[in-house]
Amino acid sequence: MTSAPTVLLIEDYAETRAIFRLVLEAGGFEVIEAENAERGLRLASEQSPDVILADLSLPGMSGVEAARLLHDNPATESIPIVAATGTWPPSDLDPETRRWFVEVLYKPVRSDDLLRAVKDAYQGGRALI
Repeated sequence: MTSAPTVLLIEDYAETRAIFRLVLEAGGFEVIEAENAERGLRLASEQSPDVILADLSLPGMSGVEAARLLHDNPATESIPIVAATGTWPPSDLDPETRRWFVEVLYKPVRSDDLLRAVKDAYQGGRALI
């Protein structure tokens, strides 16, 4: 019996976490949740998720800084990261920042777009942005 692929969801708003969890679980993923980047970094190291879905605007450390730290850590550097943001239009992110993410989604995110992006990341695909 194979286990479901795991997504680490790093999102500070409980309502958004709940919605994203429902979409991801309906799509066949197991979900681990973190309400901030610091906890997300710890869980990424401890749990080795298959994909990380992170908000870019988080209290304390931003999702951008967390992505940089994840990519700098040999234990987590190969985990694909999908970003979701309601603050920065994806087109405003500079190429240096964008390189840490497989895809950047703008909130509110349609359920099918969220699921497609995470599945693409899990399967090693790279979205055309």
